[in-house]
Amino acid sequence: MLDGMDILMMSYLAPAIAGYWNIGAAALGVVFSAALAGMMVGALALAPLADQFGRRPVILCSVGLMGVSMFGCGFAPDVTTLIVMRFVVGLGIGAILASMAAITSEYAPERHRTIAVALLQAGYPIGAMLAGLVVIAVLPGYGWRVLMSAAGIGTLLLLPFAFALLPESLEFLEKRQPRDALARINALRHRMGWSPLVGLSQIGERRSVKLSLLFNEGQWKQTLILWAAFFCCYMTLYFAIAWVPRLAIEAGLDRSQAIIAGTIYNLGAFVGGLALCWLLFRFETRRLVLFLMLGGAVSLVAFGVPMSVALTLFVAFCIGFTVQGGFNGLYPLVAAAYPAQVRSTGIGWCIGIGRSGAVTGPLVAGWLLAAQTPLYLVFLIFTVPLLATGLLVSLVGLRAPEPIIAQAVME
Repeated sequence: MLDGMDILMMSYLAPAIAGYWNIGAAALGVVFSAALAGMMVGALALAPLADQFGRRPVILCSVGLMGVSMFGCGFAPDVTTLIVMRFVVGLGIGAILASMAAITSEYAPERHRTIAVALLQAGYPIGAMLAGLVVIAVLPGYGWRVLMSAAGIGTLLLLPFAFALLPESLEFLEKRQPRDALARINALRHRMGWSPLVGLSQIGERRSVKLSLLFNEGQWKQTLILWAAFFCCYMTLYFAIAWVPRLAIEAGLDRSQAIIAGTIYNLGAFVGGLALCWLLFRFETRRLVLFLMLGGAVSLVAFGVPMSVALTLFVAFCIGFTVQGGFNGLYPLVAAAYPAQVRSTGIGWCIGIGRSGAVTGPLVAGWLLAAQTPLYLVFLIFTVPLLATGLLVSLVGLRAPEPIIAQAVME
């Protein structure tokens, strides 16, 4: 939710910020890109720390970093400071996403594991919709600075709850075996009603988690396929997020209707995320993602064709449903593709590579529109990454669930 709220809030506040500092589109574009660049760096450089030091400390530190920097955005004295603060916000979001997906995958019951990770990702469009509603209600009376700082305060309010309730990963404690690992494992087992352990396995993995582990033992093909899939999907996803309201105007809607189209898109994204959770009970993840990507490609092509307002809004809903729903399916897929000891590293690098696609997609769309490319052709071009994503995920191999190592030494 925080990811969606932060990204979309900046889009809604952009006109007010531009008017406040009298800046042009070029400077505003850098502000937009700063958070996405920070997310990419956070996913690549900070997320792997969770496999070295634990999921819990990385999540707690990331929440604190996001809250402080989001609060600071409201006090930025100039555009340069705002760009730096937005980059720091992105660092926190990029670092936290992989750890959340990894720990959710671990603690969910085996039968509901992929659904739990998909449900986690459904929070993004909820945050996006809430951001729009809050901005519409609060911006005229209080201004953009109050909204930025309020978002930071809301983030920091989550920190004590996360500190009190968030557990460390049992797989991390059992395989990495940090100091006091046995006591911490037994405390978690007590909370879950499990019997305590009398000792730890001797096959713990204390060595540093390196990027090279994502390429060992034939894993390199899997890693490259997942990186390419995330890049392609992020490219079209963020094209849609950034350009659907603007392109709705190009398609014949007025400004207010275009804002509604953006809201309808996020509603479709939310419904698509929830529908994915239900569909995962009935369909294999890879086939489901492929099907949704095909549906997204059809919806994008349809959006570029002249039609009535009602039909345009319906197609915007379908784009959100299929593209966001299929994108949410990538997270349980990658969580099932990597072993526990490198899961956060694997997810983090997928997100990081994907974020480079998030930066690329809107830029390519801008270049195409600046070159007077016909609207239908712009949408047709962005169906290619979706189709590539569907084909790539069909090549991913999934791992069998791993047993809990410490079970072997139960009393």
